[in-house]
Amino acid sequence: MYTKLRSIQSGTFSTVYKAWSTKHNRYVALKITPKYKTSEASMKNEYDVMKMLSSCNPHPNICSMLDFYTDDSYYVMVLEYCECGDLYDFLDIAKSQGTPSSPSLIQIDMQKIIKQLCSAISFAHSLGIAHRDIKPENVLLTINGDIKLADWGHAIQSSKSNDFQIGTDNYRAPETFSGRVNNSLIKRKLDPSPAPFYNTYQADYWSLGATIFYLVFGDCLFRVSKSKRNQHLKNFDEFEKDPFAFIYKKYVVPRLACGYNAEEDLHSSLQHSRQYVWQDLPDIYDVFHLCKIMSDTLLRVSKAEERSMDSFIEQVDFAWNKDLSMDSCFSYQSKIDLFWEQWSINTESIPSNFPFKNFEKPCLVQDSK
Repeated sequence: MYTKLRSIQSGTFSTVYKAWSTKHNRYVALKITPKYKTSEASMKNEYDVMKMLSSCNPHPNICSMLDFYTDDSYYVMVLEYCECGDLYDFLDIAKSQGTPSSPSLIQIDMQKIIKQLCSAISFAHSLGIAHRDIKPENVLLTINGDIKLADWGHAIQSSKSNDFQIGTDNYRAPETFSGRVNNSLIKRKLDPSPAPFYNTYQADYWSLGATIFYLVFGDCLFRVSKSKRNQHLKNFDEFEKDPFAFIYKKYVVPRLACGYNAEEDLHSSLQHSRQYVWQDLPDIYDVFHLCKIMSDTLLRVSKAEERSMDSFIEQVDFAWNKDLSMDSCFSYQSKIDLFWEQWSINTESIPSNFPFKNFEKPCLVQDSK
């Protein structure tokens, strides 16, 4: 029934193979999980989630389950096969093909990926399903440049959870870390009350923002500390005080043309400079404004309930149009003014010899006719 098997991905719990299905007359992905590596309850949850997502009218941007088998030793989930792999590997290739002085051009629209990813998440939430592990590695790319959200093994059919050991640290919402300390053995003896619940949909919104951030910069928003005691996210306190300023200082400034900041030497900065650009994010003003939208709508720390994917996608739709009227708060001139406003606030952190050549503030003059 399945031939030409070839391993394409191996993880902690399962291995994924590319195979030809005579039943479906197409290539498929076989996710094979040894039974000793997972519980029956965990597999049943994933199966139930995939069955809900794949039945009736499956969403075009969700990787659907085509079939399922089991025997004494293995669970086998038959999934749609995506020819171009995941976005993490895709960007790795883009990085290898470009340099900071001559970045490679990604001929896929970031706006298209954002809309499709948001649509997939919205569809899952409408069915009462939260993904809980949204990251570039779980966003697959088809030959047509469309995406499919995959790997629903950590999904939950509930908007609330107090499980703090789910997901990937670099992309997890801050509130999902609180149980790491509270659930320690010593803490449980002192306080036997259950850990507080968090909203799984709002946690997905944070992961969405962190994933898009990675797609833009090729780097994670935070570096997770190896120490799992008091501080689980490096630079988190600084980010919480002013997310927008943090992103500007740590990620935007080092990526300006020939630029570097006071905390990194030139060599280190160039390593982090953009080695690729998205075709619809050609300049720093678009990148900067997208970061502003993310920090306002998705990457909110203290008030997770104010995260809004609807508001995010609405603002993205407006922000992408450079031809809007100059009075619009989403005009391209506003993006430029916003950047230079932040620049003027942060000039004290920039070294005096900052080589800011070829990056002067442009001025858009509205036609008086």
